[in-house]
Amino acid sequence: MSGSGQEEPLGDVVRQLAAIAAIRRRLVRQLPQGLGNGSAVLAALAHCGETRLQELARHLDCTLSVVSRQVAHLEQQGAVTRRTNPEDRRSSLVSITPRGRALVDALVRIHIDLIGAATADWTPQELTTLRTLLERLQGGLSRRMHHTESREAPGSTTPRRSPSTLPHAPRSGTHA
Repeated sequence: MSGSGQEEPLGDVVRQLAAIAAIRRRLVRQLPQGLGNGSAVLAALAHCGETRLQELARHLDCTLSVVSRQVAHLEQQGAVTRRTNPEDRRSSLVSITPRGRALVDALVRIHIDLIGAATADWTPQELTTLRTLLERLQGGLSRRMHHTESREAPGSTTPRRSPSTLPHAPRSGTHA
């Protein structure tokens, strides 16, 4: 790709994405009620519904032990419940509680407010363009990762879902 003339702009994209990721990490550290990285677990449960711990770990691209610790912390806060899977008593099912859903709603609001303030002088068309380009980038990265994973795991026919950090916010007004 070095001869394609895209290396410098792609390097700039990588740097911008890294800067945005650093800002998001700072935001996660400032989340209310000590949610920290548990916000990803709550968002996934709000989006996917009740699920097995193993599926949740796969969805978030985390180890089972990491997700289990986060779920235990969220359980103590009353944000999730865990029960024995009636179909396979060796596994657990995790679901979000009304308190957890309220926390997710608050997290979505925090993100929308932050991005809304950062893009207050953008036109609706610019926000639509940003959303479209980010969706294309996410789709391309996801396809690339699935392609790489399928080469690494021969015989695997089930593509992994891409991680989700927040459920989709309603599309209204100028928010993307």
